[in-house]
Amino acid sequence: MSNELLPKCERLKKKGEYRRADTYKKARFITRHLIILVAENSYPHARIGITVSKKTGIAVRRNRIKRLLREIYRRNKDLFKDGYDYILISRPRGRTPEYGELYREISKALGSHTW
Repeated sequence: MSNELLPKCERLKKKGEYRRADTYKKARFITRHLIILVAENSYPHARIGITVSKKTGIAVRRNRIKRLLREIYRRNKDLFKDGYDYILISRPRGRTPEYGELYREISKALGSHTW
């Protein structure tokens, strides 16, 4: 159960952390609902950053997408390699994606590539 927590040390919080990950990215995956950037970090664990722009929709919709992405990370940490930063950027689409859709996109993108 303790593995399913999302402590602050596993989150990207500052603008500089996002910029560093974008500048030194090792891989970029574009899926239907997401853009995923992957960069190495100097920590023994993975870290995640989530970006959802206002183009995606009203605050309720943006917050729902953020909750879904955090939940996918929290419950499926084995998809995210230790020692990397992951930035999940939501792409504006017609409707709010479901948990299963986002999970399939992330697992297919991260599971199919070795970097």
